[in-house]
Amino acid sequence: MAGIDHLVLAARDLDLLAGFYERLGFTLTPPAQHPFGTGNRLAQLQGSFIELLSVTRPEDVPEAKPGEFSFGAYNRDFLETEEGMSMLALTSDGWEADRARFERAGLELHAPFGFGRTARQPDGSEVKLDFRLTFVTDADMPRAPFFTCDHRHPAAVFWKPRFQTHANGALRIAEIHMVAETPEAHVGVLKRLFGAVVPISGGVCVGLDGAGFCVLEPDAFAETYPGAQAPPLAEGEARFAAFRVEVADLGVVKELWEENRIPFVGTGRRLYVPGDDAFGALVCLSTA
Repeated sequence: MAGIDHLVLAARDLDLLAGFYERLGFTLTPPAQHPFGTGNRLAQLQGSFIELLSVTRPEDVPEAKPGEFSFGAYNRDFLETEEGMSMLALTSDGWEADRARFERAGLELHAPFGFGRTARQPDGSEVKLDFRLTFVTDADMPRAPFFTCDHRHPAAVFWKPRFQTHANGALRIAEIHMVAETPEAHVGVLKRLFGAVVPISGGVCVGLDGAGFCVLEPDAFAETYPGAQAPPLAEGEARFAAFRVEVADLGVVKELWEENRIPFVGTGRRLYVPGDDAFGALVCLSTA
């Protein structure tokens, strides 16, 4: 069973996006640059992370060749019309095993892709990170690619307790929500990606290791997050709409967000910022 490695939140201005997430109470890693034109900052949680991303060097973005997937070009094109959650990265069993599993499931795979980048450590030193990504796309989800992220570097080089400690008490990514007019139309690809798919009222859900993942009808999304609108949908497509992060104490979040004048909604054990006020992706913080 796959888990969530990280989610990609894309915006046109990385500094503005990072400033907003710092106001939400997330500790961010220093800015980093990919060799393919995108730059990022990360909010590291327990075993997963949020990647804040923008195209910072458009001259370095490569176009996709036949059979390839260009991470930089996809996010560049995504940002031409919108901002928000552009991709979801799943945990990896090793890139060779990931490819073999996806091929057996009949998924559309792109050429293997690997890259390295430098990362600044809390003491100011720099280390080399090494990743192998396996991209999966589906014609009915053109704005929602998935990929597995194989970390080839030692865990201690990447994960740092200083970056995993947050003013809002964030612990882990607990849930992802997609939206589709007809969620059951996507059951085939979801089964090939995740295995079992369970119907629920207004949508379908799959099992992830340590997290939830559901595709909801727009009305069901509105019931889940009152006062929030689902992102616009092209005919037949499904796309990412929201994510939920588990926190230690919702009272701490409420006080922090009020102090920082965050336009949030509170319902039950959840506080959330609608996508219109959060760079296109609804962000929800909740207790377990």
